[in-house]
Amino acid sequence: MSLIDLFSTQFTKLTVTTETDSDGNSVTSYSGGETFSGALVLSSSSEEDSRLVRKYTLTVSPDLSLSYGDIIRRDSDGSLFQITGESTEKSPEMATFSFKQFVAEDYEGSTSTSGSLVVTDGSSTVVIPLGTDYSIAKSRIGSSATSASGRTVLDITGSKVTLSVGEVKLSKTMLEIFISMIEASPFLSVTYPDISESVTADFLFDIPKVTAYEFDDEGVSDWYEIKITATGREVE
Repeated sequence: MSLIDLFSTQFTKLTVTTETDSDGNSVTSYSGGETFSGALVLSSSSEEDSRLVRKYTLTVSPDLSLSYGDIIRRDSDGSLFQITGESTEKSPEMATFSFKQFVAEDYEGSTSTSGSLVVTDGSSTVVIPLGTDYSIAKSRIGSSATSASGRTVLDITGSKVTLSVGEVKLSKTMLEIFISMIEASPFLSVTYPDISESVTADFLFDIPKVTAYEFDDEGVSDWYEIKITATGREVE
């Protein structure tokens, strides 16, 4: 995977201010500061103390200053991340550009930390940021029959979940990885935001509808807008 293909995600470094209100409660607010571009890639996902913990590798320009505990916002969906360390890996001498890397996690104070689909086949992982065009639908599953009186009855055995995501922007590299995962495996594991929590389950994906929307100087498509639908494997 080429980092340079992923290096167009826009972030804002936030200033965190904590004040005490008239009732003695601590109130935390965030204000925007320095903006920068980089690549945020999921490196691991695990369950810790009944909480989903996702660790990311953030790759940025070597000139950018970030420190442990800093809060950054991904501007495309408002998700917040906290810097938890700096990678010791250095850009190789043969690299055509320099970079440095940090370790980040979903920020627990964010209201949008679950604002993404994390799709994996066990070896590759794609994190798809969600916008407002995201929906979850449950369809009843069962067998129907018509009685002698002409009345149709339905014997419900459960329901299946369908996820729908529209107008999501992915780079060419990430889109190729995502489509290759769908073509290679009938079911993929997805961690997705439900009403009050993140849920992980297997889903069957349709090949996404793709619209090229941005081109470089040579007329080559760099970024794409996609629409995704996926149906849960299990009957609930």
